[in-house]
Amino acid sequence: MKVCILGATGLLGQALVKECGKRNYDVVTVARKNTDIELDITDEKQLLDYFNANVFDVVVNTVAIVNHKICDDNPHLAYMVNARPNAFLSDLSKIKKFKLVYISTDGYFYGDKDLKHDENAQVHFLNEYARTKFLGEQFTLTNSNNLVTRTNIVGFKNAQTPTFFEWALNAVKNKDEITLFEDYYTSSISVSQFAKSLFDLISIDSCGLFNLASSEVSSKKQFIEKMSEIFDLNLENAKTGSVNQLSSKRADSLGLNVTKAERTLGYKLPNLEEVLVQLKEEYDELRK
Repeated sequence: MKVCILGATGLLGQALVKECGKRNYDVVTVARKNTDIELDITDEKQLLDYFNANVFDVVVNTVAIVNHKICDDNPHLAYMVNARPNAFLSDLSKIKKFKLVYISTDGYFYGDKDLKHDENAQVHFLNEYARTKFLGEQFTLTNSNNLVTRTNIVGFKNAQTPTFFEWALNAVKNKDEITLFEDYYTSSISVSQFAKSLFDLISIDSCGLFNLASSEVSSKKQFIEKMSEIFDLNLENAKTGSVNQLSSKRADSLGLNVTKAERTLGYKLPNLEEVLVQLKEEYDELRK
């Protein structure tokens, strides 16, 4: 299988490249710099010229502006990155006969506490990030052979700007004062577990929209408490709080129902403890 990873230098892109290596796939990495192919996917000509000249079985688009403030302050830029390229890629996927895989978000839900939302749940657009990611989904699905996954990934990137998990782990290790949100819920899955399950879905030619995340919904408080237990750390400077102290309304009920993915894959997706045990193993490996 020949695979193209767009956004290959990001947290997810790196994990997907690694998973391709495990499967002996022929992978081509694409980003603005430090990859096999350097291009800006917001540049229509660059994008069309490259994919018209090359043949792939699968193209995975991980590129996104995930910073909500940047998206809200620059809605045109958010559209140009998070949505518009998928319109061109989806049209090309029909002509060039590749499967386009778009990595979307769980950031469409609020006020439902720990409810698990399935693929048919009503979505809400509380910010420009959600609006543009949903447009990206819709552009991708204009080809019925394409695949969209909604998820919430956590892991290690070892970059200048830490991921959420890296920040949380370092904060607890350093005994920083942190607030644990008891009313902000996610179905977080380790990026390596997600990468494996994504390529399992691709290998059986799955199409359409899938939730691909942890099988268990947990609050940020529960997540960090369990993380501290697995990593044998003391939460002595943590206090419990509400996410509403940051904003009057935000997507805070991001639990995903993964029944469809589990039935298609034929196995259970990891629960919270299994996610954190995986992250602990990766952490120990990085420290060797």
